[in-house]
Amino acid sequence: MSDKNIRAQAHETRARSVDAHAVKIRTEGRGFGFLKTLLVGLIIIAQLVFVILIYLGILNAISWYAIVAIVLSLICCLHVLSTHKAGQTKAVWVMFLLIFSSFGYIAYVLSSEDIFFAKNKKRYKKIFARTAQYNGDGVLPESLPLAVKRDAEFLFSSGKFKTYFNSRLKYYPSGARLFDEVLTALEGAKKFIFIEYFIISDGKLLNAITDILLRKVQEGVDVRIICDGMGSHGTISFKTKRKLRKGGVKLRTFNPILPHFSFALNIRDHRKIISVDGVCAFTGGCNLADEYINAKRMYGYWKDTGLKIEGEAVDGLTLTFLRQWELLTRKEEDYSQFFNRYEKTESSSAVVPYADGKDYAVPIGKSVYENVISSSLKKLYIMTPYFVPDEQTFNMICTKAMAGVDVRLILPGVPDKAYVYAVTKDYAERLALSGVKVYIMRHAFVHSKVMLSENCVALGSVNIDLRSYYNQFENGVYTDDLNVREEVEADFEKTFKACNLIESVKVRKNIFKRMTAGVMRLFAPLM
Repeated sequence: MSDKNIRAQAHETRARSVDAHAVKIRTEGRGFGFLKTLLVGLIIIAQLVFVILIYLGILNAISWYAIVAIVLSLICCLHVLSTHKAGQTKAVWVMFLLIFSSFGYIAYVLSSEDIFFAKNKKRYKKIFARTAQYNGDGVLPESLPLAVKRDAEFLFSSGKFKTYFNSRLKYYPSGARLFDEVLTALEGAKKFIFIEYFIISDGKLLNAITDILLRKVQEGVDVRIICDGMGSHGTISFKTKRKLRKGGVKLRTFNPILPHFSFALNIRDHRKIISVDGVCAFTGGCNLADEYINAKRMYGYWKDTGLKIEGEAVDGLTLTFLRQWELLTRKEEDYSQFFNRYEKTESSSAVVPYADGKDYAVPIGKSVYENVISSSLKKLYIMTPYFVPDEQTFNMICTKAMAGVDVRLILPGVPDKAYVYAVTKDYAERLALSGVKVYIMRHAFVHSKVMLSENCVALGSVNIDLRSYYNQFENGVYTDDLNVREEVEADFEKTFKACNLIESVKVRKNIFKRMTAGVMRLFAPLM
């Protein structure tokens, strides 16, 4: 064998060794995340088993307990029916209390937000009171279109969200285009970078962002990151977190997964916010992970959207981030240093950055969507990954279609959660029977959360499901900006061509399928 062949063979052997080592490292990382999740799950299960054993012991010792438990569960049923919970949520609780009457009332009482989320609610109340000066006065110009004015008035009265005018918006029909702009904006940061995401995941995108953030910290930029404890659990490694923190990045986790049972585990931070220097901000449906830029294919092509804001409205997203940051750090600071830093721009378009979550008394994300639906007279286009609404939202959409409004819904052709998709498809078929044009995007997972009417656009992190409506912290932007409306409509028209239309005449009326979907709809609040 010649020297040349020997060297080539040796090089190939070393390459295989390096590749094998790399795979081993990645596999070990995933294994650690899985084992950590399994350990936490086992500890929580052990706690529940322990509580059940104690309960059974009490039940055997006190014969009259069963009667008392039934009475208490019935009282809880009456309380459920008197609340403002969604109809599906009430149905689930009543069924649970009647079936498991001997201990159902205990679970119901412990699930009350006034118990498991009481401390955080008090903190939010103090934070909002201390920072009320940044809410604005709610005054709107008379020239504002009536439908837009009513929506803006609702957003101010329900959450004190200011309507900004001198702002410039740019819509992105894909995550790749959005994050190209994000990387450019991060490179130009001089004062601060605020990032808040449900999912932050190791990969090419995070590596590129991390390199920039570490350099910016060295330049004196204040870099802060909030990630959700469940959404980012097992996706961002301990190594990456340590690298960020060691480099000077301030990183906080919202509601981390801990080895003890709590109903608060269901409360998640689903927001998607980036604010850079108070000069520009980004939001939309995208999380911070490779699949959102199609650098990794999980469920076919990943269809997502985003929005860039420049001008006054940047302050709205900055304020939402700072309030969440103060909750997690429990440290007061002067917000004024982060506001009024935008470049002056002139525009008469209304822009309302809004948020939703346990820090607000009403389900704002749900109400925004319903207001858009209600005011639509000509067209209503919706793009969403999950369609598991309450009956009120569902009936409003059906009514609009039957009244002659051009109602169209785009759903994914490739599901990421089979059980949610089954309920979504059932709702979609029921919509088709009412005249809604339901489109299924071929070979793609649609993750966009966009609603368009002839009056406005609402987009952000809010899904059309009960988790987004009632259990998660969300954010979005409402606007009547003409350019954005045209860009969003052009994106819809392009996406329609990549979809298959569900024809109402071909919708099967399978009784078993309907019954199964009906039972699954009862558990929509958990999806």
